[in-house]
Amino acid sequence: MELRHLRYFVTIAAEQNFRRAAERLHVSQSPLSRQMRDLEEEMGVELFEPEGRGIKLTAAGKAFAERARSILASVDAAIDEAKGVAEGRLGTVVIGFETGTTFMGALLSLVAAFRRRTPRVGLQLIPMSSVEQWAALRQGTIAFGYGAYAPSDDALSHLEMTRDRLGLLLSPDHRLARLKKIRLRDLESERVLLQPRQLYPRLHADLITAAHEQGVTLHVTAEVIDLEALMALVAIGDAVTFVGENISEMASQTSMTWRPVEDLHIPLSEFVTWRARDSGAPVMRALIDSAQEVRAPIRPGVSHVASRPTNPRRPKKR
Repeated sequence: MELRHLRYFVTIAAEQNFRRAAERLHVSQSPLSRQMRDLEEEMGVELFEPEGRGIKLTAAGKAFAERARSILASVDAAIDEAKGVAEGRLGTVVIGFETGTTFMGALLSLVAAFRRRTPRVGLQLIPMSSVEQWAALRQGTIAFGYGAYAPSDDALSHLEMTRDRLGLLLSPDHRLARLKKIRLRDLESERVLLQPRQLYPRLHADLITAAHEQGVTLHVTAEVIDLEALMALVAIGDAVTFVGENISEMASQTSMTWRPVEDLHIPLSEFVTWRARDSGAPVMRALIDSAQEVRAPIRPGVSHVASRPTNPRRPKKR
């Protein structure tokens, strides 16, 4: 029994006439009648009985017609779903993202732009570091990554989404907030909180190097993985931390102050990453187009040199 037999049978059941069914199916009547006889022989039941100049379904035929319609509807739905996934209209996309980017990056804008392009595609967001994202991309467990580092791997493509300068986040009542200019030497006795080194190794390395060049030792008293907890500790004046200038507006709304550090010139960037071989796939094109739509203009004077988290180095001076 083949699907065409079911389609033929359902059409005959709807028309209750072999001639009209044959015209509707664009086939000859004799082969159609023969195929229905073969179907009855295969099933071992009679599906039709004569009625006037046409036919009607037997009790067995009525039961089979109901089930056949359900099977064909399921097959059609499966075909439509497969086409939708192939065309990027359906399915689920898994995106890996670094913690913190949901607060101050372009990730949320990217998701909104992607939703507008593909409203029927589901999204699953999984927090993971850049290094974890690259491994997951190679393994095929995620389709897209959003993080603080660009990969140096020809198999992975990337696009820079934001570029910003690093500065100091502190409570407005903190002693440093009263200074007209803040320099690294002013942080000598301060408690500094950072997000974990394993997530942002380049940031740690660049900060320590920049401070060392000024003869300053930064006292990193704790590494806090949760950005909200980190900001809460800063807000009560317990410590200071380093974040990009793009968080300054949110900081002002939560009773915190962002200040530049005069002799600190470390840029921060965020990147989207994907498998290069997937660039032409419809759903990937929608993701890339969404990223290009919402990516921030690169700010003048804020340079960036991408580096791998596993091999941190300082940005080149220009």
